[in-house]
Amino acid sequence: MKPKLKLPQGVQNQNGQNGFFPNGNFTYNDKLTDKNLDFRWIAMRGPRENFINVTKNGVKVIPFETNIKALAPVSALFHRLQHEDFETSVMLDYKPKSEKELAGITCYQSERFNYVFGITKKDKDFYIVLERTEKGESKLIASEKISFSKPIKLQVVGEKDEISFNYSLDGKNFKNIGGSVSGDILSTDVAGGFTGSLIGLYSTSSNDIVPN
Repeated sequence: MKPKLKLPQGVQNQNGQNGFFPNGNFTYNDKLTDKNLDFRWIAMRGPRENFINVTKNGVKVIPFETNIKALAPVSALFHRLQHEDFETSVMLDYKPKSEKELAGITCYQSERFNYVFGITKKDKDFYIVLERTEKGESKLIASEKISFSKPIKLQVVGEKDEISFNYSLDGKNFKNIGGSVSGDILSTDVAGGFTGSLIGLYSTSSNDIVPN
């Protein structure tokens, strides 16, 4: 049976319009070049304006000297995960200068439950890394040495409880890293709840992920 509800007289349904969040199945694209970012982009434990700089080429996430595991403000620009089946991607123009620098995507429930998927450096080489943190204990899922001269496209795909992390050097053809991993640590049943499930653009100058 399909429910049919009537709006109160004079009320207009603006679902997905004029800044109102859509629901159901939808696609959302943001070039992240507007001076005033959409309010759906949120920060953790502090205002987003403390670590972002909007440019004509997109948002620059200025790294804090804290990483995603800190009980403190972190430099991550989050969007709420609204579906169990989803696909999100970002074009990342970034080259770390040391092993302490990392930028990429984080899937986040709290500082004790999260995934980090990004680019860092070891010696003179660049690496794509994927790390899982559960109950405050971190484990490197996968790392892969890469060589690149153009921006890298990062992609996260969720299908029910499974999440895949992929990257593309040409913006079209994607390669998976780490296989399919469980999204259980992003659930309130496992993590106990804090923010709800978030996915964000993340940068740090206190990286502690060491590639293999």
